[in-house]
Amino acid sequence: MSKVDHNLMFKFFARETSPEENERLSSYLAESKEHEKIFNSAYELFVATQMNASVAEEHSEAKRRPILKTIVYVSAIAASFILGVFLNYHIETKPAKELIDNTMLISKAQPGQRSSIILSDGTKVELNSGSTIEYPAIFRKGERRIKLNGEAMFDVAHDADHPFIVETFAYDVRVLGTKFDVVAVEENNEFSTALLEGSVRIQDKQATPLLVLRPNTIAVLDNGKLLCSHLYDLDAFLWTDGIISASGVSFEQLMRQFERCYGVNIEIETDNIPQINFSYLKFRISDGLIHAMDILRSGSNFRYRYEEKCNTYYIY
Repeated sequence: MSKVDHNLMFKFFARETSPEENERLSSYLAESKEHEKIFNSAYELFVATQMNASVAEEHSEAKRRPILKTIVYVSAIAASFILGVFLNYHIETKPAKELIDNTMLISKAQPGQRSSIILSDGTKVELNSGSTIEYPAIFRKGERRIKLNGEAMFDVAHDADHPFIVETFAYDVRVLGTKFDVVAVEENNEFSTALLEGSVRIQDKQATPLLVLRPNTIAVLDNGKLLCSHLYDLDAFLWTDGIISASGVSFEQLMRQFERCYGVNIEIETDNIPQINFSYLKFRISDGLIHAMDILRSGSNFRYRYEEKCNTYYIY
């Protein structure tokens, strides 16, 4: 029997559970109808707790007001609101399985940080700085679909009957079991998929196949077209280990990586784009952006300034 108590259920209702805890809840609900009843009762109690907290807050605020009628009026609104919530809940409440099926979670890596997530199917996700994924608490029937904004490395748990799909603003990336990196930044119209292991298919929003990648290949969106090429250097994906590689990339590309990793804006104000005059150069992300900029300056002719108000570095 799955070990589930009200504390775990309350964590789920507050969207604070881990994928492992979500899987435990799913197993618990599948064990018996009685468990579904307990789950629904716990949800009623959770809603009541939240509503009572709202009433207490309204009372506290009302006591600071000078007019008695205002206190009664606010309390009456709060009480009627609670009554309406419960009447609506008892009439239209959904089964526990449907509630847990429809719960979507959002994970975000804060600027300058990375985040590791294990989804309910065992898929491992490494989120780069400032990136966000949206995913169901439990993968049920059919496809395993998640949404990505930013950059993430996926190590997908193999499941031939349930294809894994990464949905982005530009294309969808469909896999069965593989390791790959996706960059999808809508504001920059930036999209790429690099395959390290297995096989992936890039498809449009109508699920029409456009391109199938093999290991050590990369597809990049360039002027509205998907271009595929061989992936010669895997150093570009060392960000999962906290390292940025400057090998084989242009100065502009490196600045875009810095923007993602450190959550800043970088504007190049000179027509003479600096060159990276190092054949082998790597930065530890933890050493900070200033450290990286100063190393680059030692081999290139440029200066920079930072404006805190707009969180922007200007290179000139």
